[in-house]
Amino acid sequence: MPQPDIRAQIIAGPLADVSIAYRNQSYIADQVFPIKDNVAYEAKITKYFKGDWFRDEAQLRAPGTEAARGNYGLTTESISTDQYAFGKEVTAEDIAGQGMTGAPTVNMIQDAIEYATDKVDLKKEIRVADLMKATTWADAVSGGEDAEGKWASTEAAATNTFFADIKAGKIAIQKNTGFNANNLLLDFNTMEDLKENPLVAEKIKYTQKNIVTADLIGSLLSLKVLIGEGIKNTAKQKLTDVMTARYIWDTNDGKGDAFLFYRPATLGLKTPSAGGQFRVKQSNGSGRLIRNYYEANKDQWVYEVREDTDILAMGTDLGYHWKDTILT
Repeated sequence: MPQPDIRAQIIAGPLADVSIAYRNQSYIADQVFPIKDNVAYEAKITKYFKGDWFRDEAQLRAPGTEAARGNYGLTTESISTDQYAFGKEVTAEDIAGQGMTGAPTVNMIQDAIEYATDKVDLKKEIRVADLMKATTWADAVSGGEDAEGKWASTEAAATNTFFADIKAGKIAIQKNTGFNANNLLLDFNTMEDLKENPLVAEKIKYTQKNIVTADLIGSLLSLKVLIGEGIKNTAKQKLTDVMTARYIWDTNDGKGDAFLFYRPATLGLKTPSAGGQFRVKQSNGSGRLIRNYYEANKDQWVYEVREDTDILAMGTDLGYHWKDTILT
């Protein structure tokens, strides 16, 4: 007699402990420009005239005479926050269908919150990157100094300008502000190319591991190194999955960018910073609000994430930007 064919009777269903989702593995905007919470929707930042504090004005004072005197000027930077938000609907039917036999292994509410949060994080990353690329920093070039691909691994050591450019940027920032740059942002492609840069290879050939990492680059330059690896999809949404990826931190996609800058641990009084994020306190007491509400006419819940922020280039003399680092 024929045996029962069990395999032929199995109905394909989702695995209970495996699913696939793509999203950016890291966002670095908050490591580039520090956050100041609990600000008003509109406010002003007091800014001291820089030149007054570096002017040599103290004089000898003879007995019985007045000391040399002077003053410093003040100006302001204006803050005007805007609300960025994103929501995801979850129908009552989808919630009820979770866990049923044959249903996908998803948590609709958790996924909605994660999806909305990631959208707000992605927008912040793009906003900080766009501000970095659009600002005229200490390099004095709108859009960044053209490195002409001279940081590339294919550029011979004799003409490779990676270390020379970083040195020039550090000097420009320190000479004009008195502060030493403490961070270097490299886009993903630039970091990958630096792993084979002949000048870097020469400097690390006697190190223990002889492997180029962000920490090793940082130790060579006495800087904290951040890697901008975020991407965004520029394709319009369609019925099928469509992806046209573009690097967020590149001025010209794939050609490489770098940003040298000074960042304090926190924003505070008399505390310079290349840039800053200013955030309004939400109704829950934090800088970001996650809320949900029910739409009865559609029998669905909406899970929304929002924050009110303004992002400013506060100290343009505390940053130095290069574009086209590995390709020209």
